[in-house]
Amino acid sequence: MDVVIKNGILVNADGKTEMDIGIEAEKIVALGKNLSGRKTIDANGKYLIPGGIDVHTHLETVFGGNQTADDFLSGHLGAIAGGTTSHINFCFPNPGQSLHATLANWQQKVRSKSLIDYGFHLVIREESHLEELPMLLEKGVSSIKCFLAYKDTLQIDEELFFKTVEKAKEHGLLTMVHAENGNIIDYLIKKALANQLISPIFHARTRPPELESQSIHFAASVASMLNAPLYIVHVSSIKGLEEIRRAKERGTDLWAETCPQYLFFTEADLERKGHTPGLEHFEGAKWICSPPLRKQEDQMALWEGLRLGLIDVVSTDHCSFHFSSQKTRGLSDFSKIPNGVPGIEERMALLFHYGCNQRNLPMERFVSLTAEIPAFLFGLEGQKGRLAEGYDADIVLWNPNKRQILSVDSHHIQLDYNLYEGFTIEGGAEMVMLRGKIIYANGQFSVEQGNGKYLFRSSYKHSLNHDAKS
Repeated sequence: MDVVIKNGILVNADGKTEMDIGIEAEKIVALGKNLSGRKTIDANGKYLIPGGIDVHTHLETVFGGNQTADDFLSGHLGAIAGGTTSHINFCFPNPGQSLHATLANWQQKVRSKSLIDYGFHLVIREESHLEELPMLLEKGVSSIKCFLAYKDTLQIDEELFFKTVEKAKEHGLLTMVHAENGNIIDYLIKKALANQLISPIFHARTRPPELESQSIHFAASVASMLNAPLYIVHVSSIKGLEEIRRAKERGTDLWAETCPQYLFFTEADLERKGHTPGLEHFEGAKWICSPPLRKQEDQMALWEGLRLGLIDVVSTDHCSFHFSSQKTRGLSDFSKIPNGVPGIEERMALLFHYGCNQRNLPMERFVSLTAEIPAFLFGLEGQKGRLAEGYDADIVLWNPNKRQILSVDSHHIQLDYNLYEGFTIEGGAEMVMLRGKIIYANGQFSVEQGNGKYLFRSSYKHSLNHDAKS
């Protein structure tokens, strides 16, 4: 064997054990005791976990005329440092653009910059896109996304959503949905601005949790009616989680995701006072995302949802915009603040420290939320998300004692602030392997642009038992 990793504690979603890992030709070829190879890595005192899979990212993306601060290169650097070795980015068609042309364009964007493996979800914007759904699996795309928010830009109507879920099921695709009632949000925003309510806090007050839960209820009802799979992105509230619970109890093939920002911040952060001259009362713009941050009781409910299995995945919705040159476009109108926060680098360390260390979240559940269920849902089972023979050797040596202070001064993305500035974390990636090659060790990268591979993903396995993976 090329490489053997010895003395570590191997963790998968179904258990952990002391076991050696043998690697050859980019794959895990043996698990056992007393393995030998041409190179040996000692993982004594470390966990061996599958490389993280972040299935919700927006790298090198334009929203409302604003290009995200992170392109694929900087985003991948952050991902690696955080223990993530694969991600799935969203592809947005331009108005009138076909899905085929959209996918080709995004593949061209990433190809020369990639450092980790990558895939794409395609966004449905118009009815003509439905004609292209049958060809997506041939292109390695097994998931699509619909927006029920952002009126007059990304939002589709209820009829098109129904047709999309119906046809996606027919062709083995998983439909993802941003569930907020965009029509009422649009009205509330206009009403607030008419009353000169312009500061960041009104982003949250014009997107109340009832509009998330109502939209989740609608989307889940469609999925139930059609017996189709559905994935709810970035669940943020108790009310939304209640709808998730009801749908799952009814037997709907529904899956839910939350993101770190909803586990650590509240709408009170939108009223933070900062120290940037002239922007002291605008600091909260750094925390603008959609759905917005909620209240402390929502945080507590989401943590409980992770423990109970109501929430299946922790991804990031990484969508970074500079504070000083991009977020400030909304100084006199909160609705013009670019929506989005970072997280691709911090996701796994935050969940480990505050989940495993402080809330007794089992390591197996940590792996399930960050790697195994993402792989299962998005067509990567048998390839990614687990340490097993035949799988890609995407392996992270996770040091539970690694101490780090999160800061803009030390992160690897190219953003002018860190949402988690000053957080002190115990636990992090000490070494990261992508397909058997060490790409990060002891704070140093060993990467080559273009090394990432396109993730050709298989059909959603609708018939598999939901409880077996939760």
